[in-house]
Amino acid sequence: MDSIRLGLVGSGGMARSRAGAFSELQGCRLTALAARNPRTGAELARQYCLPLLGGWEDLVGRSDVDAVVVCTSNDSHGPIARASLEAGKPVFLEYPLARHVDDGTALVELARSTGTVLRVAHPEVVSGAHRQLREAVGSLGGLLLALFVRLTPGRGARPEVLFNIHASGPPSLFFVYQVFPLVDLFGPASWVEGYAHYDGMDNAGTYERFVNRVAVGFTGGGTAEWTWAGGISIGNAEQVQRFVLEGGTLIQMDAGWRLSSADGKEFSLPPSAPGTSLESLFLEEVHGRRDDWRSDLDTALEAVRIGLGAEEAAKRGGRIHLGTDGTSRLNGDVR
Repeated sequence: MDSIRLGLVGSGGMARSRAGAFSELQGCRLTALAARNPRTGAELARQYCLPLLGGWEDLVGRSDVDAVVVCTSNDSHGPIARASLEAGKPVFLEYPLARHVDDGTALVELARSTGTVLRVAHPEVVSGAHRQLREAVGSLGGLLLALFVRLTPGRGARPEVLFNIHASGPPSLFFVYQVFPLVDLFGPASWVEGYAHYDGMDNAGTYERFVNRVAVGFTGGGTAEWTWAGGISIGNAEQVQRFVLEGGTLIQMDAGWRLSSADGKEFSLPPSAPGTSLESLFLEEVHGRRDDWRSDLDTALEAVRIGLGAEEAAKRGGRIHLGTDGTSRLNGDVR
């Protein structure tokens, strides 16, 4: 497979971004596009001179598509990725891995059993900054507390699909972009708690504002808390992140991370060399030169389990205990 022929599903912002990135790489080319939106789909197809298909099923079955790039809403990730893997075609998949844990587990098992690449596009796997953070965490002892708070202004500051719970799931599932790096740093979770509040929810699943909170306890020790309020009255987005470890506290700054020690000293973490791009990594994996996707799948699945466990906990109240066999328990009741 000298030049990998890519079929792209989706025509939103991420689809446009991935199309641009892949089109600039040697060793691949876009050959087909499937999109539900007739306007943005036609624009993207015209820009890259691609045939425009209405359904992703037609794209997966095309003989001129070797691999599939999935840039759609969360609810369709599982079905598209599964069909592509069953057709023997590698998949580049935007996170989260799936909208349901069972779908995610099935995808991981299918990819592993067939040896077909399933690359979930979490940017930390190629991030020099995350590699720098992992090195720092490894020298600071056990985790005590990880804290993340994000306040997001009203509509227009985030994709509108975020405010459609049927298409993309609860905002707690969007926490996956923050949960993934912590699972990579501190391992799987043993329990999760969740709180969710929505204003203006209608029968179509859309809403005006939300407050979501997720708390987890890691199997290896320490806890993490995420809070996200969106669609609120605030001029600019605000974000705070801290990792409190036995040997010091890591503080997220605009220019990177700072380490604060017990004696009151603070210094910036040394810069780390940038990594490759996710798109380049995917091509390397499809050619069999790297197999990072195998281990990264475990982290992606665990991040989804935490996000969806928080959704379940928010609906039913109480703490969800996450079993290693994929089960969950609320107050001792197996789910």
